[in-house]
Amino acid sequence: MNSMKKLLLLILTLTLIACDAQTKEFIGSSWRVTSLEMEGKAIAVANEVILTVKSDSEFALALDKNNCFGTYVITNTNEIQLKTLGCTELCCDSEFSSEVTQALYKVSSIKMKKDVVTLEGKDVSITFKKHLEAKNRIQMMHKDKPIVEKKEKIPSEETTNIGKIENPNQQIEKEKIQGTGEFIVLYKSPCKGNCEEYTMTFYENGVVLYEGKFNAKIQGVRTLQLAKESIATMFTSFQTENYHGFNEVYDNNRIMDLQNTYLTYQGKKIQIRFKPNAPQKLQELLMIVEKEAEQVLQQLKK
Repeated sequence: MNSMKKLLLLILTLTLIACDAQTKEFIGSSWRVTSLEMEGKAIAVANEVILTVKSDSEFALALDKNNCFGTYVITNTNEIQLKTLGCTELCCDSEFSSEVTQALYKVSSIKMKKDVVTLEGKDVSITFKKHLEAKNRIQMMHKDKPIVEKKEKIPSEETTNIGKIENPNQQIEKEKIQGTGEFIVLYKSPCKGNCEEYTMTFYENGVVLYEGKFNAKIQGVRTLQLAKESIATMFTSFQTENYHGFNEVYDNNRIMDLQNTYLTYQGKKIQIRFKPNAPQKLQELLMIVEKEAEQVLQQLKK
């Protein structure tokens, strides 16, 4: 019996030593995201995201635009919990960066194997590889260093009309261009960075009304006549989907300073601030409109 107790004690001691060694390897290093899975679906790594573990309770996350800072705790042998996370608000991060941030809130376990760390939780898995610039990252993100934030004029009620639905026919009459049939409105809001604010209205007859506002590279009211067939697919997509069955807001309050996108069709306005929370069908509709909007912007720049 005593021999069995000694053996169990030895196994427990070795386990704790191994765990402590892994924890020390985790702390004081920077880790680059190499893969992300959410709800069993692999998300393509679109940009570099670096996790820097500054101490046994603090970490920093470098996104493509912003830096985030938070605290964590490791319990038992492989359990980890993130407690707080706050981010700077310089501009709009990529969708991939937002998805990584969202996934971090769900992690509950940590696994280490040499230079690879995997954080897992319910329906999420994030894999990191040790970053070669770890030392520089730690110095750069030291908590005693001031965070330099870009000073950007924040739009006021006088300079923007976030999500406001106006009658686009009134503006088109001013331009003496006749838009007929149903219309789809795409509105992009400003943010605390360089996000371009503009409204783009697409009519069934091919007329497009554009109004550039805060930070927009193309300012003022512009109109463009497209071939009716070029946007027919867009209207067909909205007509076949149950657009009015979608919710009015898709957001994530934990993610800071994302650009708001508003879609309006047949009188219903939908706010999409955090795209991953929107249904796949709605994401596809938004993708169709944004693709058409990008083509319009390219023509207006000529």
